[in-house]
Parts: sequence; C-alpha cells; structure tokens
Amino acid sequence: MEIRQISSLARPGTPGLDVFKIAGRSISGFLPSFKTGDSRQVRIPFTTHLEEQLAMFLEYHPHVRTYQRGDASPAFVTAYHLFTPLPTPYRISYLYEGKPHDYLPDFVGTLCDDGLLIAEAGREEEKSRGRALLKAEAARRLAQLKGGVYWLGTDAHLSSRRHQNWLYLHARRRPFSTSQEIAETLLAHWPYGDIHTVQELVQRFGRNFSEVEVEAAVWKLVGDAAAQGRLLVNLSEMELSQETELSFLDPHAPPIRPDPLPSSLEATEPEPALLLGDEKEEDEVLDLHDGIPGPTFDASVLASAEQQALFHRNLAAVQAVLAGRGTRGVAEAYGMAPSPLSRLARRAKELGQIACVPYATYRRERVLRVEFQHLIRKLYIHPLRPSAMAVYEDEQLAKLVRGKLSPLLPIVRSMTSSRRSPESFLSSKPALASNTLRVNACHHSPLCSPLRSLPWFVKSMSIRWIC
Repeated sequence: MEIRQISSLARPGTPGLDVFKIAGRSISGFLPSFKTGDSRQVRIPFTTHLEEQLAMFLEYHPHVRTYQRGDASPAFVTAYHLFTPLPTPYRISYLYEGKPHDYLPDFVGTLCDDGLLIAEAGREEEKSRGRALLKAEAARRLAQLKGGVYWLGTDAHLSSRRHQNWLYLHARRRPFSTSQEIAETLLAHWPYGDIHTVQELVQRFGRNFSEVEVEAAVWKLVGDAAAQGRLLVNLSEMELSQETELSFLDPHAPPIRPDPLPSSLEATEPEPALLLGDEKEEDEVLDLHDGIPGPTFDASVLASAEQQALFHRNLAAVQAVLAGRGTRGVAEAYGMAPSPLSRLARRAKELGQIACVPYATYRRERVLRVEFQHLIRKLYIHPLRPSAMAVYEDEQLAKLVRGKLSPLLPIVRSMTSSRRSPESFLSSKPALASNTLRVNACHHSPLCSPLRSLPWFVKSMSIRWIC
C-alpha cells in the first residue's frame, strides 16, 4: 500500500466507517490463525482474494512463526483487538521522483530464526511495473538487513488447488473435547511413513469412538501436520477426500516447505494512461486511512526519548481520532484531556505530523483578503516606491478598509463612552480590562473575520477611523 499526501480539498470520506477498512479497502473477512495456539484471539483480516491466499500461505509455511497486517491503522487494531507483535502501520520509506514516500506492506511477521518477514499480495501485472518495483526494492533491502525475506504473492505463484485444500483443512483444525484422546489412539497405530485413508481409519476406530469424532480427529491431525511441514501429500496436484492416501513425515526430519514465492519480478512497461489511473485511485483511497496531510516527521531528531515517546503518543491519538473514534475515549486510552486532543487533531489536519511534536514552535501563514493583496501590491510596485507610512495613509486603502469594516461600527462605538473621546477612553486604565474582554469577543465573532485578515498597519488605522 502507498501513503501519499493529497490536497486538503479532497473528500476525506466518512470517518465513522474507516475502522471497517484497511488502507481504504473494505474488509472481506478474517482468517483465524493457529500460529500462537489460540485461533479465537488471533485473526488476520483480508480485503482481496489474493490477500486471503497469501495469508493462508503464511499460515501453512513451517518457517513462519507469526504474521500480521502491516497496513492496519491503530484505530483498526484497537477496534478489532488484533494481535500485533510488530508496530502497525509498518512504514518502509523509499524515494520516487526524488521525493520521499512511505510504503505499507500487506503483511509483516517474524520467521523461526527471528528474521523479518515482509509479504505483499497483488496481480503480477501490477507488481512488475513502475512504482511497485521501487517499493519491492525498498522492502527487500530492509528484509535483508534484518536477516529476513520479502515475498511477492501473485496470481501466477499462489496455487488455487493448494489454497482450497488448505481451506478444507483449516476449517477442521479446531480442537474438541475428545480430539486429544482420539489423536493419541490414532498415532499409536499410525507409524510415520505408513499410508492410510480417512475412510479406512474411520472404519477401524469407529467402534471405539463415534465415526464423526474419528473423522474430525483425523482431519485435525492432517491439518496440524500440513502446518508443520510433515504431511507427505502434494496439495498442489490432488484434491483431499476420504479416499486420499495420507502419510506423515518423521518429526526429526527437516520440514517440507511450500514452493518459495519470488522476491522480485521482471519489469514490464504498462500503458501510460493505465498506470496514471491506478496510482490516482490508490492515492485517493489511502487518504481515508491516514487523514494527516503533509510530509511525515522523523521522531529520531528529537532531543530526548521522552519527547519521542510523547510525539508517538500524540500521533497515535490523532490518527485514532481522524479514523473516526470518539475523542473522549481516545483521550482516556492515551492519558490525555479531550480538549487538548481535539485542538491537536485540528492542528494536525492543518499542519501535518509536525503538529504532534511536543513543545514545538512553528509559524502559520496568515491569509490576506484578495482585495487588500491587489491594492497593496499595486501601491508597492508604484514607480515612486512608497514607504509603509505612505501605504498606511493611502486614501484608496482607507476607503477599502471602511467598506469592509462597516458592520463593526456599532460594536466598536458601543465600547466607547459618550462623555469621553475615543482616544482617552481606550487608553484609560479603569476601562482596560473590560475593553480587552470586549475586543477579544469582537475579534472572535463572525463579523470580525475581515479584521483578522488585515496587516498590522491596516488594523491600527481601522480602529482610528471606526472610532
């Protein structure tokens, strides 16, 4: 998946539905994982059929210890209580046309030798061109640095028949009350390397247990053996049934691994119009996932570990709020007050991730109305090059200010005393506190929006002319 910045005018989608999506794509289902022993607690979501096939490949690869989504948001993980031993989203940086971007792989995990696993699913024609090659190169380089592998699961390398057999076994791997007892009985009469069928075992042991329980226990043994790489059956060529000949490999022998997936594809040249259309669609979808515009911020440049921790906390909280979770609930989860978190989310949408930096200082550009821009620019480029005071005293600018601030006349005049001049009233100490409160209230009212967009010398002369 790709993270790119999009204009703030782009439609952000419905925040309340973002937790039902991964990288902007709706969830198609969940695959229960037996890698950690409890399939009820570990679930792997997928959005496409190829992602489901790749997840099943990782589930039944004996060299994969754990795996998880690499492109899920913190709000998604919290909402579905997903097991994520590695950080999520798992960002991989790369350069495209001289600009930095973040790539979020479909799956990340840990191998049995503690190496890093990165896996991506997609059609071969999409993963062998353009920007996808740069993402694959960055992921492959990172995996090699951490002693791991990068796999590309495409429609040309994921066997459909093998996937159907794995699904058949996966649905029959849940334990039941007598499964352990029946399994011990079966293994006592089923030496490693011997060939038997399910139908034969059911007829032989169905008198000691019910036939349904024996058949369920046999399929559970076959599924566990397939996940451990000890099933001596080519699942890519035959379809499992009660008449299929089954045999187990000795546990002391090296496990049988599935055919390896490629880590790179040969580059192809797509049609320009098709390539631009695919990238545009991906970028628009991914804006729903993150919601924070502008470039990313590298927390490693912060002075202390405490500031880095605060930045990551602020960023995670803002991402959760922008993903649609309630501000109060997020604030409680991250140990923050709701009001500061709300202001932080607004600043992050306007300024980007830099707004999440603790104790940071940054400058926000003021927006000047177009009428004042044109007139001040016209005065500034005059051949005589007038000074700031000359611009301040210009009659055209004074007339424009009077026209824009005419709704403020009753408000500001009501702040002055009828028995004192405006200058003496505004400079008197007894009226300073009350005037300050009233000016602040006026400054934040909708009528005063023209006043907030004026330069300093226009503001000063506007008060003089109105009073």
